[in-house]
Amino acid sequence: MSIKLSPIVILSSLLYIFVASCKKQSTLPPTATGEGVDSSQIEVTNDVDKQVISSYENWRFGKKAYLHTKNILDFGSRSIESEGHKKTQAYITAQLQKYGWSVSRQSFKTNTPYGERSFVNLIARKKDGRKSPNIVLAAHYDSKLMDGFLGADDAASCVGALLEIAEHLPKQDKEIADQIELVFFDGEEALTPNIEFMKDGLFGSIYYSQYMRNDVAGAKKTYLQTPTFGILLDMIGHRNLSIKIPSDTPSSLLLSYLSVIEKHELLDRFGVADGSILDDHYPMNKIADLPTMDLIGNFSAKNWWHTKKDNLENISENSLNVSIQVALEIMKDQLAPTKPKY
Repeated sequence: MSIKLSPIVILSSLLYIFVASCKKQSTLPPTATGEGVDSSQIEVTNDVDKQVISSYENWRFGKKAYLHTKNILDFGSRSIESEGHKKTQAYITAQLQKYGWSVSRQSFKTNTPYGERSFVNLIARKKDGRKSPNIVLAAHYDSKLMDGFLGADDAASCVGALLEIAEHLPKQDKEIADQIELVFFDGEEALTPNIEFMKDGLFGSIYYSQYMRNDVAGAKKTYLQTPTFGILLDMIGHRNLSIKIPSDTPSSLLLSYLSVIEKHELLDRFGVADGSILDDHYPMNKIADLPTMDLIGNFSAKNWWHTKKDNLENISENSLNVSIQVALEIMKDQLAPTKPKY
């Protein structure tokens, strides 16, 4: 016996299958969440490394950044839209406000390989600072969509570094504090294995850069002009520190970087990669036309990158100390009156 289906029934069935497939596509993989760890028994570790020689005798960098990193990892996975992700947003905001910064949430939705998703960049400026920033210092706070992955150096340590800098600057260097914007990017990590520009990953920095470009060219509600330079931090706190900035770093920032690491005899820890790197600095340079360097760990040479080994035991207070001071010294070199313009 054969059953004839009317065109309406067939069309309804096809529509149901299409809607169901769309719903399935927009569901994140089952590895989107991960449990936090009780890090209370983990001792602060320092690898055998040289301390940076600088003018910060009255501030011991690294210790507070390490503790911030520990606190963030206790929230568990920071993959987008997870509980750990939301708790990290709240933690960053509370710490910044405690240090006297005004925090704004740059919320947006965009298409991803898993459907439309929500993201939030956190942007901080000093309450009594400039109306339009001259410097941007940034890091991403989300973690990779991988089962059990915490991302201690990728990039909870960088969030910790920014939070320590946020406490330090108003107390020790008000001039820089007044002209800097701190940005905590969401969605740096691709939801699939690899970042693909304008398709997967770098969601927060792309949106931020597009907004800045459009605002400078238009209403100037947030930015009267494009900031002079930016510095991105990514994977700067690992033990046995090794930093390799992209070879296409804007020339003025590259010269500042080389000057700082040579001055402090850090050539064995800090170098230049053989090629370019696709990270949050890329849309800042290409879309916002904001000259930005990527102070990034030599991740391709590290066996912990994007694995469960990137946990708190991978983090060194001393590495954070060195990296933070290098970033601050680069800023000061950039602000020197004799520095050539881009």
